[in-house]
Amino acid sequence: MDLIFNGMFFENVEEISIMKTQLFLTAMILSLNSNFFSQKADFGLYVPINVPNKTTMPKMSIAGGLGASFGYSPLFLTPFYIEAKATLSNYSSQTLQQTYQFEDGSQTTTNVNYSSGMSNYLLGIKTMIGKDFRVVRGFIKPQIGLATMRTKIVIADPQDVDGCQPLDRNISQRYTGVIYGGEIGAEIALEKMFRKISIENTHKLYFSMSYLTSVNHFEYVNVKYMQDEAHSAMNMHPTGDINASFINVSTSNIHEHKIAELYHTPFEMIGINFGYIFKF
Repeated sequence: MDLIFNGMFFENVEEISIMKTQLFLTAMILSLNSNFFSQKADFGLYVPINVPNKTTMPKMSIAGGLGASFGYSPLFLTPFYIEAKATLSNYSSQTLQQTYQFEDGSQTTTNVNYSSGMSNYLLGIKTMIGKDFRVVRGFIKPQIGLATMRTKIVIADPQDVDGCQPLDRNISQRYTGVIYGGEIGAEIALEKMFRKISIENTHKLYFSMSYLTSVNHFEYVNVKYMQDEAHSAMNMHPTGDINASFINVSTSNIHEHKIAELYHTPFEMIGINFGYIFKF
């Protein structure tokens, strides 16, 4: 006796039962695969504003820039993400007119351009707080990584035929050290706020505050606190200043002059971050 199920012919009830079981298992597998691959990772772009603790970093300025993050959840249906972040920011950019004085009393004046920035590379474990698919979902994240403080100094041509010429026009200072800390913040679901955009939970606004400190002291330059003044030859502190070599064109004498001050302090900053996250 032939039986009909969903427009298909079967010889007995057992074949129909087997067909139903196969359809059920197929639906379950597709559902599990969909859940397994949904929102296992996220990518973010954000604006960081890092404010130094003036007690520990009195010669440091606020650093602002751009950052990117990538997070991945290695455990099925858990609120934990392994997240990598990279930030590039600038805290000082200025051109100063500097006068360099020689032992024979002659001097030359030229412009010196200073550009100082900072980059952070962090790895953290982000733990989401609250149920998924809510309008606002918080998170906490311990972090550890590296920070680099860098300064590029460009000395302009003094255009002094009988005076002084710099032997090195481009001078770089760079220091990298270990930093660690934590971050706390929230993700706001755009789809829940504006339902006409999409019914999916993929687009997020991101806001957080962070605290980062260092294992050892950092070295950095900040010309915000330098004054325009005459720098005499050999009047310098080798352990705390950055020097450049100049040659007197008339006498061929080589002198070193201080061109920047190098600060040694711990690294301690409070960060404010806001941006956009796409989950996939």
